[in-house]
Amino acid sequence: MAATPRQTKPCAHCGRPFADRKRWAGREQWDEVKYCSRGCRAAAARERRRA
Repeated sequence: MAATPRQTKPCAHCGRPFADRKRWAGREQWDEVKYCSRGCRAAAARERRRA
């Protein structure tokens, strides 16, 4: 049984690539996910508030 290739995209805050997770794919949320972690999401929000 071969593993299916996982999609990746860069984090909107830090730019690191991150892979699709099963819970996002199952709920069809992959297109809405922008950040690789909660930390990046919080840092991006802090920057938006500063600007």
